[in-house]
Amino acid sequence: MDPEAEAIRLQRLRDVGILDTPDDRLFRGFAEQALALLPGTSIAAVNLIDAKRSWSKTIVGLTMKESPRETSFCTHTIETSGVLVVEDTTRDSRFATNPFVTSVPGVRFYVGVRLMNGVGALCVIGQQPRRVTEAEIAKLIKLAHYVDIQLLAHGTLFNIPDALHRAIG
Repeated sequence: MDPEAEAIRLQRLRDVGILDTPDDRLFRGFAEQALALLPGTSIAAVNLIDAKRSWSKTIVGLTMKESPRETSFCTHTIETSGVLVVEDTTRDSRFATNPFVTSVPGVRFYVGVRLMNGVGALCVIGQQPRRVTEAEIAKLIKLAHYVDIQLLAHGTLFNIPDALHRAIG
């Protein structure tokens, strides 16, 4: 990603104002729904990609809240046009030596949908290789749209004090 585009993406992420906020039921529900859409998978998350880390607003099936950006599958998702599918991570040169593949949690399947033009991804992970259907992808994309709406709403509420200050001051 070129530096100017990355700076814009990071500003958009900061404007959402959600990094390092507590887990909440709404985002957890999105992750649970994503997991239910793809039978046989075991992990789902709403991940946001900061400058040097991947941070989970919520994650189901794993307790880790963040990881270095260079090991994050979602880093690759935000660079796609929308959806990244990796049916067998051991056969994909981008991921075969990734520590999440070679050790715990043993990622073998990954699908991620880009959120808000690249601030993060809604992702689902499995510990067995898996094919994904067009119908499953379509449902995951629809769910990601709801995550986008919630992220935009959070950003709007986060920025209201600044807008009021500018209007008054």
